[in-house]
Amino acid sequence: MVWLVRAISAVALTVGVYFSATLASQGDTVSAVLFLTISITYVLATWMHPLSPLLWIGIGAMIGAMIVLEPGVISFTLAIAAAVLFWMRGRKQSSPVDPASLCPVEPDSVMPGAEAFVTELLDADWRQAGAYAFDSQKTTVTVSVLVHPDLDRHAEITDMVFSIESRFQASRILITNSSGRAGLPPNYLTNDVFGATPAELAEAHQHALEILGGFELEPEHVLEHTIVSEAMASEMETIEWSRENPSGGLFNFGGGHGALDDSPSSKARIEAWLVSSIEYEVPHAE
Repeated sequence: MVWLVRAISAVALTVGVYFSATLASQGDTVSAVLFLTISITYVLATWMHPLSPLLWIGIGAMIGAMIVLEPGVISFTLAIAAAVLFWMRGRKQSSPVDPASLCPVEPDSVMPGAEAFVTELLDADWRQAGAYAFDSQKTTVTVSVLVHPDLDRHAEITDMVFSIESRFQASRILITNSSGRAGLPPNYLTNDVFGATPAELAEAHQHALEILGGFELEPEHVLEHTIVSEAMASEMETIEWSRENPSGGLFNFGGGHGALDDSPSSKARIEAWLVSSIEYEVPHAE
C-alpha cells in the first residue's frame, strides 16, 4: 500500500516537473517555479504520512487539475489546496491535549477500534499490563499497554496508533510505529513501518533490536508494575516537547526516516542518536 501511494506521488512530481518545464519554456518563470514548488509540497506531504486519506484526495486533485485546467488556474488551485492540506495536518498534529486528564484507567481497558490489535498481541503471548487515558479535542483516548514475554519491550495501542518501544540507558527509546508519530523528543529513535499489522510491527521491532545489538546496546528490563506510569511519563514528555516545538510536527516526515535496516543511512541515524545531547529525559517511576 505505501509503495503505491509513494509511486503515485512520484508520478505527480514527474508531471509537475513537465508542466514547470513547459511554463518555463513559454517564458512564464514565476508560474513554473510556483507549480514546481506546489508539486514538491504534495510529495513531501505524502512522505509525511502516506496512508492519510486526505493525501490521497490531494494527490488525486492535483493530477485531475493538471489534466483539466489551464496552467495558471492549476497553480492557483493547488496553492490553495496545499495551504489547506498543511493547515489541516498542522492542526491535527498540534491537537490540544489536556495534561491534567492523563490518568491510569482499568487495567484491561481497550479503546473501541483497537480490539483487534490487542487481541493479536495477546494471542502471541503478550500480556496487558494496564492502560491509561487522556482527553484530546473533546475525545477520550485510551492507551492499552502490553508487555512482551521477554520483558524487553512494551506496546502502546489506541484505535489509530500502534507502537512498540524498548528503553535503553540514558533515557533513550527505540519506537517502532505504524502511524508515523510526529513531534517526538530527541531521545526517541524512530523505526517507521507505515500501515503494518501487529505481527509485522513486532517483526520490525525485533529486527531493529538486532541492529542495535550490533552497537552493543541491550534494552532494559520492563517492570510490569511500573510500565504504565513510565508510559504516562513519556506521554507527558511528548506533549510538553510538542508544545515547545510546534513546527516540529508539521515538518517531521512521518516522525522519522522509515524502517531501520542495515543500510549506511540507518546506521548513521543510529550513531547520531547515540551521540546526540538529550535535553528531555523520561522520569522513571520509583
